[in-house]
Amino acid sequence: MKMRTLLLAALVGLSACATDITRRTVTPPLRYADYAGPVIEDFHYFRLDGWEVVSRNELVVWTGLQEAYLLKVWESCQDLEFAFRIGITSRFGHISRADKVLVGHDRCPIGEIRRIDVPRLKADRAKAREKAAP
Repeated sequence: MKMRTLLLAALVGLSACATDITRRTVTPPLRYADYAGPVIEDFHYFRLDGWEVVSRNELVVWTGLQEAYLLKVWESCQDLEFAFRIGITSRFGHISRADKVLVGHDRCPIGEIRRIDVPRLKADRAKAREKAAP
């Protein structure tokens, strides 16, 4: 009984500091950096909806239909491109540059956070689809 209580307490503690999110797949890939604003220190979120790998050390984290952030992690993060699942440390719906992206056994420090202009991105994507349509 004592071991079960300790295990339950450990699981609750871990769930409070890291969130697993599902990977998104977008075809064709977008150049998110073209839609990213200046570097910011942090952001608040209600829920994390998904993520996409952008490059060896960049990913986009979606926090809603019209809200996304480009995160750049340190170069020491080796397996981001191959991850099927990630976690992000956070505190009460707040992610900052002090947090880390969890990839397998790696804890990848966040170097930059940039908010993406999602409405402009979606408008440009719709225009590109119209041009491609026969």
